[in-house]
This record gives sequence, structure tokens and C-alpha cells, in this order.
Amino acid sequence: MLDVLKFNRRTSYGWLTLLCLALLLIGCSSKSRLNLPEPPGHQAFYQPSGQESFADIAAKFNLEEAVLRRFNPRSQQNPPSSQRQLRIPENNKDVPKSGPYYYRIQSGDTFGALAQHFHLALISLLQANPTLKPEKLRIGQRIIIPVIERHQHKYRWPVAQPNVRINFSWQRWGLHQGLALETSKREEIFPIAPGKVIFAGQMRSFGRVIVIKHKNEQQSIYAYCHALFVEQDDYLSGRHPVCSAGKQRQIDKPGIYFELREAGQAVSPENYLPALPWAD
Repeated sequence: MLDVLKFNRRTSYGWLTLLCLALLLIGCSSKSRLNLPEPPGHQAFYQPSGQESFADIAAKFNLEEAVLRRFNPRSQQNPPSSQRQLRIPENNKDVPKSGPYYYRIQSGDTFGALAQHFHLALISLLQANPTLKPEKLRIGQRIIIPVIERHQHKYRWPVAQPNVRINFSWQRWGLHQGLALETSKREEIFPIAPGKVIFAGQMRSFGRVIVIKHKNEQQSIYAYCHALFVEQDDYLSGRHPVCSAGKQRQIDKPGIYFELREAGQAVSPENYLPALPWAD
């Protein structure tokens, strides 16, 4: 069963090359969007009053409410908080439901800050814009925000209040490319979606592990479990706990390792799971 998590560097880098080419093709096919001039008088940020709803603010800028919400995925209360500015897209077409989004660099922007705002893995943002140098961003540049699958699968986080201690990275050495989640001691862990348990047992370097195959052929992996509540070949149709959290060895605290795989390769869970709200 180690094949489920086998790390093949050549395959991984080959997959990354294909991803880069795919993103470049997206860029080529969307070249006209990337090269669009900034609309005259466009206001890139808006400070909510705390009284206006998302619909009210969207109407001010001739935007759809859903578009404004997608562009500010971590501002989840309505009316939005007056403590944090909203980013305003230039038009509805820059934020399609299926993604990717388009954004124009503003003063003070960094890839790190944008990854936090859109709740993406930093490496995903870098891979989506391979010709740009993060340390030399130019105000006015249009970039791709690679949110593609977040609204399609209706996934849920495996814990009620996720605390991500280590983010996703393709570049991390070894098997641990997914997320390190800190939890309370023995906290119940839930599947992100219905699916079939294809592995439930002990695995070298991961302790007790659950692997679930979902209907879209993706696999979700839950490792460093303390106790397993399901068995191989079980079908999970609802929000049933699959295990309890053990000791997350990467952070030396109670928690789990979580990974999402597609076609045998680790993918960024942040691009599929709901964006987490700002801490404030």
C-alpha cells in the first residue's frame, strides 16, 4: 500500500512540467485578459463601513455579489468587517466561477500576501506565473490567480476549526508534501467528502493511515491517526469520523497529516477546500 504515497521524483517533476505548460497555455489563451489596460478610475480596494452587505458593495462597482465574494474568499461575514479592506476586481469576467482569476498588482503587493488573501499555496501562485520574479513585481502587472477547483467539489475540511501549521509544497523533500494540521488531543477527523476507504492500517513513516477514494478519482489521506474508526472497503456516505488525531510528528503536537492526490500526484488542498476566514 506504500504505492499510494510513493514519492517518485522524476514523475513528480514531470507532472510539474506538465502543470507549468498547462498554466502557460491558460496564459496564452487568456493573453488578451492579461494584457487588458486598467479601467480608468478603477478602485482596487474598498474599506467596508460594517453596515453595507456584500450585495450593496458589489452594486457600487457594477459587480455580481458572488464575484466580489470569490475575490475576497476569507472575508466571510456579511456585512463584511470594517477592520479589513476588500479587494475589488476590475470586472466580472476576471473572476469566473471555474477559475482562474486575474489580478493587477498594486502598491505593496507580494506573492506571499496574495497567497494569503486568496488562500492558496504560495507555490501554486508561483507556478501559475512562471515568468514573473516575486522580488521584482511591477505595479500594474496582471497575474493569474490559480483558483480552479475550489467551488466545484463541495469539499469540507477534515476538522471543524483547521489550524494549518505546515502548508502544501511540491518542493518539500520526501513524502510529506501535504498539510500538517494541529488539532486538540484525540479530536475526531472527518472525510472531506463521501467515498470508499481503500486503505486503513499502519504505514511506514505515517503511523495509522486512512486513504479514501472519492468519485472524481481523487484520494484524500489522513495520517498520524491515534485510532481508526473505519475499515478498508467501507463506503462513507455522510459526515462520519474516520479516525481520531494522534501526534503529528512534523510539528510534535496533536494533529494529523492531510494530503489530497489526483492521478497519483499530490495537489494543493487549498485549491479545493473552502478558504478559511481571517483570524480577526
